[in-house]
Amino acid sequence: MEQTVDANAVEQVIDVEVVEERNADAYGFTVKVLANGLLHRILPVRDPHQPRFWCVVVFRCSPGGVPDASEQPWVGLGGLRREELKETMSAIRANPSSWLAETAHGQLRDWMLAGAPVADPAPKRQGATPTHPGAK
Repeated sequence: MEQTVDANAVEQVIDVEVVEERNADAYGFTVKVLANGLLHRILPVRDPHQPRFWCVVVFRCSPGGVPDASEQPWVGLGGLRREELKETMSAIRANPSSWLAETAHGQLRDWMLAGAPVADPAPKRQGATPTHPGAK
């Protein structure tokens, strides 16, 4: 399965780099979005709709590189045969920016470029009154 990028199909290029790993597995790898510093893990998993086939999934990761369980992963087009995994994943790994530039990956690009949700470190309690000096 040869992967080519049609110049007309390219919508937006985002710069990502493959993160070097100590314990790299055969197909999965981590990329870093240079615009926001977020890590994402790209790997093949069984297609949830057709378990005998595979699909490419992208997980947003914590700063330590572990997939974030609080984030829904992006599940790509399925139906890949096991024999296609090596070539497909190698092509993505060789040029993830080009793969992300494909028209079909517009929502994935937007998600990867979006900043991580920011948790409010000190949620305000209703009825709380300020206690610092000079507060009225």
